[in-house]
Amino acid sequence: MSLCLFIAGKSAACLAGLLFSLSWTHSVEKTEWVEYWQLKDEQLLLKETFVKGSGAGIDPAPNAVLDKGWYRWAPESPVRIPAISLANSELTPDNWMLCALDPVSVKPVECIDFAKFEDRGVESFTIQSSK
Repeated sequence: MSLCLFIAGKSAACLAGLLFSLSWTHSVEKTEWVEYWQLKDEQLLLKETFVKGSGAGIDPAPNAVLDKGWYRWAPESPVRIPAISLANSELTPDNWMLCALDPVSVKPVECIDFAKFEDRGVESFTIQSSK
């Protein structure tokens, strides 16, 4: 199974695997944010969230644990969605980064840096599974 990035309804890039990270820098606090997602039954299942600190618009979940400056938590109830829609904002200091993760080491295997689409005038992206 693959997770693909779509622009204007057309596949722009895909990553093979079942475990992925989506990361970015928060536009106001300039804080790093990482989410781990799993592909399951053609749906995206949120596994865990990591946020480097807290601040405006960044409220760690009540079950979050602070570890080496990162708040870390898993959803208390399953978060399962068919796709993720993202805006391309000039206010975000770093671009979105989508990485396929090794299921054992949870280290990035291959990544898509959304910066490669900057010069195409892209306003939004959609991430969803593809058979």
